Amino acid sequence: MRLPLEDDSRPPYIQAAEVLRREISTGRLKAGDKLPSARTLQDRYGIASSTVQNALRLLKSEGLIYSVQGRGSFVRNSTSGAPAGTTPDQSREQEAEPTDPTPDHTAESLAQDVAELKTAVKQLEETLSRLAAIVQAQQDR
Repeated sequence: MRLPLEDDSRPPYIQAAEVLRREISTGRLKAGDKLPSARTLQDRYGIASSTVQNALRLLKSEGLIYSVQGRGSFVRNSTSGAPAGTTPDQSREQEAEPTDPTPDHTAESLAQDVAELKTAVKQLEETLSRLAAIVQAQQDR
């Protein structure tokens, strides 16, 4: 299901978060269920990796999901806020030792975004240089 990017003025990450939020609220994704991988969500919704990460970050901030580094993102138990199937001791351990990989993914996403921006700037500089040469050639006529 591609997101209606052209028909919806909201940012794509908010649209993606809304689709996942709806799947959680309707019970299609239940407490403890693993969310599809970021790559799967990227392909499913036709959005960039960083957009998927932003959508997941939003859902984490709302307390709907949590992440375990190396394992993925999971639907949080809505009644206690603790991951489904955890004991109070396990829940406290998770609070004491955050397993949320978002900072690493954020740094990775930002590095990728910076690299893409550098490439785009280089392409723009080359285009401007060619245009300047064309303008100069026409002025010299």
